[in-house]
Amino acid sequence: MENKPMSKFEEVTGMNISMKQIKVGFYAFLAVFVISLFTLKPFLATAIYHNFATIQDYKFFSNREVKIATPQPWEMGSVPHSPPDAELQKLLDQLKTTAVVMIDHGKITYEKYNLGGGVDEISGSFSMAKSIVAILTGFAIQDGAISRIDSEIKTWIPEWTDYPEGKITVRDLLTMSSGLNWDESYYNPFSITTEAYYGSHLVFTALKQRLINEPGKVFSYQSGSTQLLGLVVSRAVNKSLAQYASEKLWQPLGAEKTALWSIDQSENLNEAKIHPSIEKAYCCFNARARDFAKLGQFILQKGQWNGKSLLDSKYIEEMTSPKVAPYYGYQWWVLPTPEGNIPYARGILGQYIIVIPQKDRVIVRLGMKTADRIDHHPIEVRSLVAWGLKD
Repeated sequence: MENKPMSKFEEVTGMNISMKQIKVGFYAFLAVFVISLFTLKPFLATAIYHNFATIQDYKFFSNREVKIATPQPWEMGSVPHSPPDAELQKLLDQLKTTAVVMIDHGKITYEKYNLGGGVDEISGSFSMAKSIVAILTGFAIQDGAISRIDSEIKTWIPEWTDYPEGKITVRDLLTMSSGLNWDESYYNPFSITTEAYYGSHLVFTALKQRLINEPGKVFSYQSGSTQLLGLVVSRAVNKSLAQYASEKLWQPLGAEKTALWSIDQSENLNEAKIHPSIEKAYCCFNARARDFAKLGQFILQKGQWNGKSLLDSKYIEEMTSPKVAPYYGYQWWVLPTPEGNIPYARGILGQYIIVIPQKDRVIVRLGMKTADRIDHHPIEVRSLVAWGLKD
């Protein structure tokens, strides 16, 4: 019988291996690689399954309730504000807007819902949560739980007592100038931001960060800084962020519907004494448009509500004024206009709480997409502000 010619592989290696064996070996290697990958990074499976974040992710995350007390419904203004012009409305439609609410002198003067949104529809806020954490930081300072804004965070993060990261201050975290190496990547499934969003041990994830710049010097927008800030506040007041937000914001402001703050793992796991669940401080406060508007009104009134001073107005002025970056304060964005600065909270898919003190107005926009940015600010924010500044 005639011998089969040797393949090039056999000539080079001296091995007599069939193609079937090569395929089996390849698939075995691939299986081991995939299993190892998901073992080392277990959040990957969830990240790949969900593909990209949406405004309804709270439905598959575990959540803590931000509870209401006595609701204080908005009054409806007697004179409706003019609707967005055709150009702005076209932009809002293109960006899949689900809600637009305008508060004018403390009353609703414009309100519109689309694409399954509604007056009682809960929506994710993404990074608007950062602005809420900044407000809660102000309360923690006012309550004396955080002694000074320039206190080093190792006071509440003893894991970093003997590390240079422990010398980062609360102010450094607030101004996004921590100097840490967090990779703010939303599209890389291997990034630390993806791990934080889909993972189940946020304390561990947050503490993986390391210094690469001197704190307080370089602005670098990082969800990891807000996560650390949330950890500081929670440990300082000895309460969950959801509980503290309930007591300091949702109940005093008369929110009408319980909000949900997503956490990194099921509360039930704590019964087995696994590491405690904590809120995704940087991203995942879920509420309805009318209640988000109350936060804007609170900022507009400089911490006043129903004639009472809830939060020091000086802190709010500092929070909404530019700091290390000329367009960012304490976890609040600042848009300069000829009429003056406009502070606003912002989420990655175009979630906004826009405060317009020049006209005593607040605009909330929720949706599924955002447009390009010009000088750090999304096009639709500039358009919404222009609409809000009109009489």
